[in-house]
Amino acid sequence: MKFYPPKISSKFFCIINRDEPILAALILSYIDQSDGYIPTFEFPYVSSEDFENEPAEMRDEHQLSRSRARKFNVKVGNALGRLGGCEYLIIAGLTDKQLSYLKFRNNYNSIYIDNENDVNTLLNGIVPKVGALHCKETKVLEYLHYALRKNLYISIDNNANDISESAEDSSGLVVIECNNKVSSVFGILYAHSIDTDVELITTKGLSSYDIKELIEKWKNDEPNGYNNLSASIFPYIEHIQFEGREFVTFFTDGVPYSLILKNIVPISHVHLRINPDFFIFNSIHFESYSETYSAVVFSPKEFENEETEFVIDKLLKNNLLVKPLVDNEATYFNLDNHIQHYPFSLLHLCSHGGEVEGTRITEKFIDSTGDEHIVEYDEVFSFGLNPNRDSHPVATKILPRKFDGLTWGSKEFKGTSFPNYVFSEMFQALGEKKNQKSSREVNVPGSCHIKCVDSVYQAMFNYLAAMHSPVIFNNTCWSWSDVADSFLGVGARGYIGTLWNIDNSIATKSAEVFYDNIFENTVLSSLNKALEIPKSTKDDNIYIFWGLHFTSIRAGVSAEASSLVVFSKIMDSLEMWKTKLEETKIPEHKKTISGIIDWLSRVLARNFKKEVMKYLYKN
Repeated sequence: MKFYPPKISSKFFCIINRDEPILAALILSYIDQSDGYIPTFEFPYVSSEDFENEPAEMRDEHQLSRSRARKFNVKVGNALGRLGGCEYLIIAGLTDKQLSYLKFRNNYNSIYIDNENDVNTLLNGIVPKVGALHCKETKVLEYLHYALRKNLYISIDNNANDISESAEDSSGLVVIECNNKVSSVFGILYAHSIDTDVELITTKGLSSYDIKELIEKWKNDEPNGYNNLSASIFPYIEHIQFEGREFVTFFTDGVPYSLILKNIVPISHVHLRINPDFFIFNSIHFESYSETYSAVVFSPKEFENEETEFVIDKLLKNNLLVKPLVDNEATYFNLDNHIQHYPFSLLHLCSHGGEVEGTRITEKFIDSTGDEHIVEYDEVFSFGLNPNRDSHPVATKILPRKFDGLTWGSKEFKGTSFPNYVFSEMFQALGEKKNQKSSREVNVPGSCHIKCVDSVYQAMFNYLAAMHSPVIFNNTCWSWSDVADSFLGVGARGYIGTLWNIDNSIATKSAEVFYDNIFENTVLSSLNKALEIPKSTKDDNIYIFWGLHFTSIRAGVSAEASSLVVFSKIMDSLEMWKTKLEETKIPEHKKTISGIIDWLSRVLARNFKKEVMKYLYKN
């Protein structure tokens, strides 16, 4: 079964403070025309204004905040560029600090909305509306979907009567955890764009970390393990009718609803904390444009029987250009560079995964005011050998466990009044051997990896698929979190992972069914068919899909055409990095970019000789 994405409206483009969901809802009720998805993005919190010519060595408590805001500016600018611009750029609820990072806003017809009072003044009449929906402020999000369907703008009136809204029995359903952020509004807007029903739920602090711990206890045969897991999730959704739907999509803070509902219908998820705005935009845009017709298949051949050759053969028969990183080619260096800089539509991973060994370290550090602190943390180290240069990638992941005796992230920890600069200084200071009081080897809780032939890969990367938005099938163990967060955070439009330690034969057969169906069905539908394999086994309902119901993988026209598409995209990427190299002043950045250019050039020389010769002949 195939579904099709909504179109993206190009009249409006919205950037809204992530802490202003009511303002976002009011704006969207005024500008919606029911002609597609309005691209809307949430600006994260920032603690400092941007400024020019930041010293390369500058490190302060605002560093992470500035970095996050600058990345947002680049990403949202790229999204706007992909649309070819817009008629109205709406910037709402942003502080002066946030505004300082938006470098492109003066290039467009920008409408600045500071508060709810500005909405009617500045937006009334731009889009014809049937009338007003008067409602209490506490009901705005609840009634937004109704207002969008009826072409009404919302007017806040705290004396207004409640209305009764009935579902319209659409084929699909979008369920949204209300989190008092603009990301909840994205779910409502998306549901409206695909003309489907909405259910809003309040989960009262339900945490993906708690859920993962409950899954571990269940799989370790703790008494009443599954009942405890189900009891923590099911009460929030037991009132909803799921049977008979063609699909259900949950906007969630990391809860695997498909597991508890036992996949009674095809179920997908969107992560509310990991760039849901870009996730929706990329899923719609890349479904219709910029297909690469290529795949990367990774396997260090850890298993006697696995799906790798079957997957490669199936993809080749459908005219995808396949880059196999198999056996001795399944190195850390190869995987890292292909994930970041090779244009692909699909990545299949077959290896060992799950938690990895590391070091539990207790270390002291002294902050800038002279106060001494004791930190307990886990450190996971991995590296890859660069066969081309005497410069080898190293990744060190630090997972804090305790700070001055308080469990990291606990209520007691959150209740302290440590200033932000203390933690910024902490992360910069950790790793000094002379300050370490003790260390011991541990199996690191919450860690996750992909095993390579030469090391473990922790998915600590900054780019994905040469700026494209691929689908990832991570058929390793415990692959639904941590590694998944990395792929989703950098731009994947679909991710399939496992919720626990999967049996190899189940993983192999499930993957084969998935790829038998992927070119005639959506990713969600293909996975739903694959989920028949583990039924009545310990791995029943083990897979989870982060994605939208229409996401699909398209077959190529011919092998030659697919090769030409990938070649052209590598050439585009190469030119982009050469331009960045000329513009970059920081020596460390120049070195990194030079390495990327060198790698891309070697890929062209090794794998695209015919295309390179034709290009040189024409030019």
